[in-house]
Amino acid sequence: MSQPPPPPGFGPPETSPSGFGPPVTPPPGFGPPVTPPPFLAAPPPPPGPDPRPPLSRLRWILAAVVALALLAGGGIWLGVAGGDDGSAADGKQQDVRFDAPGTEKKPADTKAGLLFSVADPKVGKSDFHPAPGSWVTDEAYVKTGVGKVVAYDLKSGRQLWEIALGGQICGYTQHVDEGRTGILFQDALPGEDGKVKPCTEVAALDLNAGMLLWRGSVRRSGTKIAFHQVGMAAGKVAVAGDNGGAAFDLAGGDLLWEPKPTEPCYDMAYGSGEDLVALQHCGQEGNERIRLQHLGRGAKPRFTYDLPRGLAFAKIVSSDPLVVAGFNDKMAVTDYFAIDRRKGTLRSKIAVDPARTKSGCRMEAQTECSSLAVGNDRLYLATAPRAKTGASESVNEIVSYDLETGKATGQRADSGGKAMLFPLRMDGRDVLAYRTPLHGSPGQVVRIDGRTFEQEVFLSVPPDSEGAPVQRHFASDKVEIRYTSGRLFLAELYIRQPYSATEPPYLAAAFEAGAPR
Repeated sequence: MSQPPPPPGFGPPETSPSGFGPPVTPPPGFGPPVTPPPFLAAPPPPPGPDPRPPLSRLRWILAAVVALALLAGGGIWLGVAGGDDGSAADGKQQDVRFDAPGTEKKPADTKAGLLFSVADPKVGKSDFHPAPGSWVTDEAYVKTGVGKVVAYDLKSGRQLWEIALGGQICGYTQHVDEGRTGILFQDALPGEDGKVKPCTEVAALDLNAGMLLWRGSVRRSGTKIAFHQVGMAAGKVAVAGDNGGAAFDLAGGDLLWEPKPTEPCYDMAYGSGEDLVALQHCGQEGNERIRLQHLGRGAKPRFTYDLPRGLAFAKIVSSDPLVVAGFNDKMAVTDYFAIDRRKGTLRSKIAVDPARTKSGCRMEAQTECSSLAVGNDRLYLATAPRAKTGASESVNEIVSYDLETGKATGQRADSGGKAMLFPLRMDGRDVLAYRTPLHGSPGQVVRIDGRTFEQEVFLSVPPDSEGAPVQRHFASDKVEIRYTSGRLFLAELYIRQPYSATEPPYLAAAFEAGAPR
């Protein structure tokens, strides 16, 4: 059965390794190379003036327009950070600011079985609903659906509650404050004409109680302003877009500030964390640049830092330590900037070759950066796949960079075969990573020791188990992945009809270490 084209503004998902879905050629700058060299450091730039064109407001608008389409091809992970001092030798990290120990404990039985699965909601043949966002609480796995948010019991998968929104979520943050988080969504679902509604609605959810705490919007001349990104920090839910930024009080939903069209700079993105961080677009065509502001817990910036001219886009990777990814005009990340949070000065610039680095940040506002993590005052990146010497298999590694010096530490965690290895998030001083499953090898969650870089398996789904085909359905890195307390949660980023009668209609699935297999 052929798949009808998605509505305007959306793109079809890439084929997963399980073989479901027609192959789609990614746009330039998004697909990894077939056999990239093993080193990440970018070659020196050519002499002479920068050939990249200046920033254009049109590109910001286009980035927002294509964002929902790219949701089908962007995986979501979370990185956090901190630091105290430590040291190592013999090729290990030296003079490292190590974080405190993490909270994840290795399960007594790391072999995992399928805990439950969530079926795709029934939709029409031409329907294509981006559904970004999933969270794990003490009692529930929470996932976006069609015009709603639904919670499932951690053990049985039984539905616990749902919050009807009336429109599709188009922006979310992984940051949670006492069970509360902020979302951005459309004011209605697509009508019969298939037209996508604007992302004008802002809300706060209580994920523990299953409640919509408040809902708001911002009007200008009687019309609701559309936004394309949401962040949460310092008791605020902040939304940003090409018209500027606005912020709401997390507790009560009061509007704290709104876009000011007369100002020369406008907020185009906010970072989530303890303190609020803003990215701004400043200037007119031909004289534009991106500016970073650390707002702290107030509305006035503690400092302002101007990123180098010539960047086509930027995204906040981490608020603490403060790290920003810079994009070239081909929509690929070429540099990571580490900024001193106290002084507002550049600590280091980490230059990477996008052809040799796994694409972790994508040029859409709605999604957070993936395939990377920040901790121990380090940036952890996944390399792109490359052919294994003397074999047809491919390998990749997780490598780290020192945020103080901008230099590679020399430490590498090898994928160990043709399966890919990606950072999921930090757990204290250690890195939690995901190894993708294949028909002959298990999908795994591993812990990479922050000091020694030694790997330890925390969860493994045997390739011959009942849950293995379900896991392989989500085997692509283009899915949301959450891991906590011995449980692994995988979820799609979009809702559609299956491409064929043989494709399993899964929206999400959960696996647990020690569960029956």
